[in-house]
Amino acid sequence: MSPLNDSDAGAASSPAEPAPASGANDILLGLLFAAIGALALYVGRNYVFGTTQRMGPGFLPRIVSGALVLIGIALMLRGMLTRGWAPPAIAWRPILLICLAVIVFSSTIDRLGLFVASLLTVGIGACAGQEIRWKELPLIALGLAAFCTVLFGYVLKISMPVWPQ
Repeated sequence: MSPLNDSDAGAASSPAEPAPASGANDILLGLLFAAIGALALYVGRNYVFGTTQRMGPGFLPRIVSGALVLIGIALMLRGMLTRGWAPPAIAWRPILLICLAVIVFSSTIDRLGLFVASLLTVGIGACAGQEIRWKELPLIALGLAAFCTVLFGYVLKISMPVWPQ
């Protein structure tokens, strides 16, 4: 018996099958494609289309945008007909913490400087992860803050305060 055809050996070493996905992924991706295609059609609405013999500047963008809308519609239909709709679980904690990190950086850089704002941003952003390595976090935050300070403050000489004022 060939090891390639041995069903017992293959079953023992193969990873577990993932759970079947709902159609939500297809529906959301289809919505995204259709929205981008519709936006491109809207933006290029005043471009001259031309003919197949004498193509205008709007010929290719309209064809590609229209195809993108059709692909989006097909994906949405496939998601609705084959798997049904089950909304995906959204992990709000990482989204909120990363947004908070950006807000903290933009609101503290003028008063606290690039170095301290970078430290705060890395600390808040690290809390968005599933596994926080508290022992490594200070070293990573100091390293990133020092790198950003040297690069943007001294090498590129971007006009922003580097240290607290």
